[in-house]
Parts: sequence; structure tokens; C-alpha cells
Amino acid sequence: MNYDRQYYLLTEDSQSGPYMLVKNKKSDEGLSRLLAMRSIKRQVLGPGYINITLGDNGNFKPCDYHEVLPAGLVSEKFKNILDSFQLPGVDFYPAYIENRGNIWKEHYLIHIWQNHRALHPKRSVYDGTYENDRFDLKKMTLNEEVLDLVPLHERLVFRLHEKPHYLYHESVVVALKAAGLTGVNFLNIQNWGPGSAFATEEEEDDFYNNL
Repeated sequence: MNYDRQYYLLTEDSQSGPYMLVKNKKSDEGLSRLLAMRSIKRQVLGPGYINITLGDNGNFKPCDYHEVLPAGLVSEKFKNILDSFQLPGVDFYPAYIENRGNIWKEHYLIHIWQNHRALHPKRSVYDGTYENDRFDLKKMTLNEEVLDLVPLHERLVFRLHEKPHYLYHESVVVALKAAGLTGVNFLNIQNWGPGSAFATEEEEDDFYNNL
């Protein structure tokens, strides 16, 4: 089975894209471990704090999705949709957005630690050495021999073990799209590459035509 058609990455859209949001030093120290490929629940004891470092912060209003490294900052609405899938290895940590005396509390940093070594080593395009994960990924394609062995509920949302890219199965994307979320686009991995922008209108049409 070709899994490349089934998986998407999240990108910002024209609403969230003009702003750069980052964790600041007030954030709980445990949140520095959001790249860990294991649970960090025991390490996180408090909330994260997010501020704007780029963009006209006088016009800022939070979206349902912002690209805060590594896996994103999402609203309560976004979180509730993902929670409905009972995703293994996906956790949420409260984060407060602070801007010009305003505080928005109903947002969460995502930690996706469910991971699979799922890149196809021959069909993917990269500079470097695949065996020790020291490479720059140019084009990704998924290894069906690996994913065929993983039950669907364990790969609805996961991180590529080789590189920190976070993949969303089309069934989850359908639910997210139906909710009318702000700030997010969905980029099929077949169209991903260095410098990829947000999804085009043609991609949007193709997504629905292929369901």
C-alpha cells in the first residue's frame, strides 16, 4: 500500500503565518524536552509561556494552530478533536500566550512521542547517511513494509523516528478540516520539500476528491 497519499503535515496559513511565537524563559523547564521520543509527563510540572517575536503584535489574535517548535501550539478546540481519537503517544501541556497585557490560557503545546522509523531509505531523497540519521531530508516517502505492521490507531498521528516531522493520517485531517479551525493548512507529504509553503487550492481539491 502506498501510504504517502494518506499522510499530511500541518503548516500555518495566512492568519497564523505573519506571526512567530516562541516559548519564553518562564516556561516550565520540563517543556524543553518536547523533542523526546518518550513520555515527559513526570518532568513537566507547570505551564508553558508563549510570546510573539515577529509580526504586528498590536493586531494579534490567537488561531487554533501556531507553529511553535517542535510540534505546534493548539487551541482547546483543536485538542478536543485529537482527544476524540484517543491517540497513543500524544500529550498536551497547557501554555499561556502573553501579548501586551493580554493572556490567552486555553492553548496547549503538543508533544508527539509516538514514533515509527517509517521513511523508505531508498525512495526518500536526502543528503547524508541514512543509517545513523545524519542527513538532510529533501523528499520523504514512507516505508509500507514498516507501516503495514503497525495498527492504524498507533499511527494516526506520529513522529518520524529519523527526523522530527509529525504526520497526520487523512482520517484525522478530515476531522480537523470539518471543524473549521483557524491558522492551519494541511500539506500532503508527496508535495513536501525544503521550503514548502502552505497547501495550494489544487491540493485542497485533490484532498477531497481522493476521499
